[in-house]
Amino acid sequence: MAATEEPKIKVLIIEDDVFMGELLMRALDRAGFEVIIAKTGGEGLTKFQETRPHVILLDLLLPDENGLEALRKIRRSEGGPAVKVIVLSNLSRESNFEEAQRLGALDYLVKVNFSLDEIIAKIRSVL
Repeated sequence: MAATEEPKIKVLIIEDDVFMGELLMRALDRAGFEVIIAKTGGEGLTKFQETRPHVILLDLLLPDENGLEALRKIRRSEGGPAVKVIVLSNLSRESNFEEAQRLGALDYLVKVNFSLDEIIAKIRSVL
């Protein structure tokens, strides 16, 4: 009798930078996560509704809308209030940090200050 495999933790990456998205996807996949990628806020909302991820890694500079606006829409959708969100951006303005916190983001990471291993550790710490 085969042991049933534990379902993987799903992480939705909302990131328009293809290189950064690929780096994150490969690192998270190697760490055992199921990875979903979206390149815009609108696509992120759709993929959130379709896949119900456990964690969202959210960039703020997206081609169609600000990531915080995308987060507002996700929070208003079914299951949105409960999803764990980590902002991963190069924007380090205090106002963005405060707004992300107000919208329930659990952490705000400035990309250049964190390695892939540290980002994975942050994801594990919020689960």
